[in-house]
Amino acid sequence: MKEAKKIIIVGAGIAGKLLKNDIEKNYPEHEIIGFIDDREKNKSESVLGGIDDLPKINDLFQVDEIVIAIPSASGEQIRKILLKNIDNTIPVRIVPRSQRIIRQDDVKYSEVKDLDAEDFLGRPFLKKNVETLKKFYKNKTVLITGGAGSIGSEIVRQLIDLDVKKVIVFDNSEYLTFNLDQDLKERGISAKKYRLVIGSILNLKKLDNLIKKEKPDIIFHAAAYKHVYLMEENIDEAVMNNIVGTKNVVDTAIKNRVRNFIFISTDKVVNPTSVMGATKKIAEYYIKGLGRSHTKFNVVRFGNVINSHGSVLPLFERQIRDHKYVTVTHKKVRRFFMSIREAAQLVINSAARDNRGEIFILDMGELINIYEVALCLVRSKNLLPQKDVEIRIIGLKKGEKIIEELFTEKEKKNLIKTDIDNVFRLKNFESCSSDIGHVMKDLKELISADKNFSKTRSYLKKLFPSLLRK
Repeated sequence: MKEAKKIIIVGAGIAGKLLKNDIEKNYPEHEIIGFIDDREKNKSESVLGGIDDLPKINDLFQVDEIVIAIPSASGEQIRKILLKNIDNTIPVRIVPRSQRIIRQDDVKYSEVKDLDAEDFLGRPFLKKNVETLKKFYKNKTVLITGGAGSIGSEIVRQLIDLDVKKVIVFDNSEYLTFNLDQDLKERGISAKKYRLVIGSILNLKKLDNLIKKEKPDIIFHAAAYKHVYLMEENIDEAVMNNIVGTKNVVDTAIKNRVRNFIFISTDKVVNPTSVMGATKKIAEYYIKGLGRSHTKFNVVRFGNVINSHGSVLPLFERQIRDHKYVTVTHKKVRRFFMSIREAAQLVINSAARDNRGEIFILDMGELINIYEVALCLVRSKNLLPQKDVEIRIIGLKKGEKIIEELFTEKEKKNLIKTDIDNVFRLKNFESCSSDIGHVMKDLKELISADKNFSKTRSYLKKLFPSLLRK
C-alpha cells in the first residue's frame, strides 16, 4: 500500500484549519502531520512548534510537503520559512494570498500553488476604494508615456477596469506595444477603449499633435531610461530622454491645458550616485519649479518593482533556467521591492487625490537583502543554493549603491501620511542649487559638443556631490 503524503501546514489560524478540513475530507491519500505556528505553539497538541523548529520537525516526521496557509503573511515571514528549509528540497507551497480568500475564508487544497517571487517579496493585498476611483476616472481620457512598459501597461489595465473613456499609450518600443495590444485583445477589451501610438517623447511635434487631437484629461509620464549602469555609458541619451524628453511632455501638457500630470520618478533621485538618478532628479526640479498653470503637476517616487522589465528577478529566473547560477553584485546590497500591481494601484490612487504640486512617496516596505532574495528564489524552485544553483558575487556595477533610499534625511522630517494606505507626501521639497532653466540648457548644449561626456559628468557632479566618479 502506498504511503500517505505527509503534510505540514504553516499557520494554525482559520485558513490553516479550513485547509486541514478540506484535505482530510477530499484527499484520503494525504496525512496532516500538524501545524507550525509561532503564535499558537505550546497552546495546542496539533501545533508542533514555531517556524524555527521546522528543520527538526521535517527530520522527525519525514515531511513530504509544507503548505503555508497564512493569507495575510508578509514577504518577510515567507522568506523566513524558505530560509529555514534552505538545506532540504521539501516542496514549499502556499494558499494564494488573494482578496477572495482573505475576504471569504475560502480555502481549498486544489488551489494551493507553488511559490513565486511576489509571495516572498510582496505584501498582503490592500483594500482598494474602487468606487471612489471609478468616480474620479469615469469618462476621462488618459495618456501614458512609456505605456507599454511594465508599470505603464499595468496602469493601462487598471484604468480600463476603472471605466475610463479611453487610454492612449505613447511608447517607443514596437515590441512592447505589440505585446500590450495582444494582451488587451485577448482580454476582450474593445478597440474603442484604447489607442496605441509608437513614438518618442523627443518628437515634440508628434507629441503635440497627439495631445491636441486626443485632449487627455490626465497624463502619466512613465517614459524614461532606467538602467543605472547603461546610462553611465550613455549620458547623452539619459540627458535627452529623462530631462529634455520630460520637458517636452510637461511643456506640451501646459500648452494644451491638460488638467492633471503625474511624473513617475524613482528612489534613485535621493542623493543620486548615478547619471540615471541625477537626470530624473533634474526632471523633478523642473516640474517643482514650474509656476502656477491650469495643469496640476504631481510626482510619484518609488523603488524597484518585482518582475518589471530589467529588474533583478527576471534576470535571476533566466540565469537559474539557462545557466544554473545566479549573479549577485554584493552580499550586503539591499533594495526595496513592490509588486507591479501594487505600484500601479498606488500611482493611480495618488493621481485621484487631484492635488497640485506634491511629491508622493510610496511606502516600499522593508529593505530586502538581494543575496537573500537569490537564496529564496532558488529554494522556491525546490533547488539547493550552491549545490544545484551556484550564487556568484560579481561586484557592484557603475553608479550602484549598497542601499537605496526613498528620501533624504532632510526630506524624512517633512514626510506626511496621506489618506491612502502606503502613500506619503513631502511637505517641503529641496530646490535646485542652480537655476533649473540654465541647468537644462547647459546640459543640452554640453552633450552636443562633449565627445567623451567628461564635461557633462563634471557638471552633474557639481550639482550632485553624491554622484560617483566614473
